[in-house]
Amino acid sequence: MLAGARYLIAENSRPGSVFHGRIATGKIAAAGHSQGGGGAIAAGADPLVKTTLPIMPGPQGNVNKLHGPAFFVSGQADVIVPAFYVRGRFLACDQVPAVYGQLKGATHFLQGDTRYRLIGAITAWLQYHLAGDQNAKSVFYGTGSGLERDDDGWSQADRNDKADAV
Repeated sequence: MLAGARYLIAENSRPGSVFHGRIATGKIAAAGHSQGGGGAIAAGADPLVKTTLPIMPGPQGNVNKLHGPAFFVSGQADVIVPAFYVRGRFLACDQVPAVYGQLKGATHFLQGDTRYRLIGAITAWLQYHLAGDQNAKSVFYGTGSGLERDDDGWSQADRNDKADAV
């Protein structure tokens, strides 16, 4: 992930590159599912990464080394990376704002509508944390956030103290 981000940042400065002048070099996120979620946590330890989205993350990386806000996602019916494991990683992350969401009925493979709920939530996360979209902020922060109100899609939602202060 970091090699890809660094490549694109370099290409942003290279005249003639299709990416020249098109990369927001200060707005890099790391996201991944399963082993990729663990990889996102590992990448999120680098100050280049402004926000991290570990989705049903494997054991890679150390959540205490994250530099920016993180949105941890688990599946209520995931038996490969159980929700209690993801929640434990979320609870250990207390140095940055962190949000936890458990997709209602979701297995590790994000069957049916669970993938659309996830796509909506991660899009809102990135819109707020990388683009400053204040409407997207309400999905995660404040009293009665969108995740907390969406009982059809999320079986559990939580924030740490730093996220409560956002």
